[in-house]
Amino acid sequence: MLVFCVVRQGSLAKVTRGTIEAQVANAVVQFQREQHGRGPADVRVYLIGDLVLVRSSGIFTATEAHLSASDEGRRLIKSARQELRAIIRTDLEALVGRMTGCSVVRSYGDVDVGVAEQMEVFVLDTDLEKRLLRQDLDALNVLTPKGPRS
Repeated sequence: MLVFCVVRQGSLAKVTRGTIEAQVANAVVQFQREQHGRGPADVRVYLIGDLVLVRSSGIFTATEAHLSASDEGRRLIKSARQELRAIIRTDLEALVGRMTGCSVVRSYGDVDVGVAEQMEVFVLDTDLEKRLLRQDLDALNVLTPKGPRS
């Protein structure tokens, strides 16, 4: 299981947006390897408010790459990937929930077989971006001396 990386600022440890995005990306790659036998060539994760956007490219297995040469093959790939996502949706949501420390309310996913790319959006129960910003502001308030101003 992956754990959060922390950045040390003085004696305070905090989780950052970048560490969460990296942890989710690493977890998605590992999960895809377990499900498909290989991971995507590239995964980008973006934390936006209460959303986690995951963009995976280079997702095809060798068999899917061959199938993608025909219209029927592309339909088959899309159908199979959509069916698989429906089956593993709760596992994916639990994974993202563990990485973010939030509950996933719902998620959406789609694959573009023309470019071998998959997009997934996870809706969190918390505005994580705002929580991280508040954490940064609280850390600054602790570090800022509170005394008479000149």
